[in-house]
Amino acid sequence: MPTYHLTTLRIIDREKFLEYATKARPLLEQYGGEYLAAGRAAGSLEGEAIATPLVLTKWANTQALTNFWNSEEYQSLRDYRSGAVLVDSTIIES
Repeated sequence: MPTYHLTTLRIIDREKFLEYATKARPLLEQYGGEYLAAGRAAGSLEGEAIATPLVLTKWANTQALTNFWNSEEYQSLRDYRSGAVLVDSTIIES
């Protein structure tokens, strides 16, 4: 069963964040991740929509996601993005 990863973003330094995102995408795909959506909520059918930008990715399973997240390559990218964005991360197992 696939695993989904929802991240919500509070961008502090847009230029630095965009540089990070450009470098992160090919690495995420190398580890088997697939981008499903990125942007802002278009609305809500009930309650409050998520107000900050978000990214939704799909993985074969949770282990594939954690392999990417804990990889040496991604750790250096996470260090690079420090100060540019605050991230809240949610893993959804289906």
